[in-house]
Amino acid sequence: MNNKELLKELEEKFAKMKQELGFEANLDKLDRIFFIKDHILREGFVSNYLSRQICFRIVDVYISWTNYLHSLIMPNPQNMLNMGEAKIFSQEEKMEITELIKKAMEISSRSSLIGLTKDEEDEAKFIDEAVDLWKDIFKMKLTEIMKKINGEWGRE
Repeated sequence: MNNKELLKELEEKFAKMKQELGFEANLDKLDRIFFIKDHILREGFVSNYLSRQICFRIVDVYISWTNYLHSLIMPNPQNMLNMGEAKIFSQEEKMEITELIKKAMEISSRSSLIGLTKDEEDEAKFIDEAVDLWKDIFKMKLTEIMKKINGEWGRE
């Protein structure tokens, strides 16, 4: 199956899934945040359990950022990059980073719980709340953090 056919299949299955689950987010919004289309193209298939495939991708993005944020508050002493970046932040800023990690971990662990319970209503809420968390809090805070880090790397 070529990429065009794969993306067409994604759009068709997504429309059906969205109607069945009743969440608000559209594919373009999810794709802009969580790179759903790239993920599908890389995997080479659209799962029969597309909602879980999308939830896993959402969690992948949040966990990836969580791992990086964790390195800012608890750097690996064997990694000079981690150590250097961790020194950029005050204790108060590290507490804010910790709160961001908590939010990401809550959303990530909720996806795991939904995978066990198979609760479609909770899954629909999860998708919309993951989008809301990103646009209302996560993106803004990450941007602040990354601007600070980038500014330090750019200094001579």
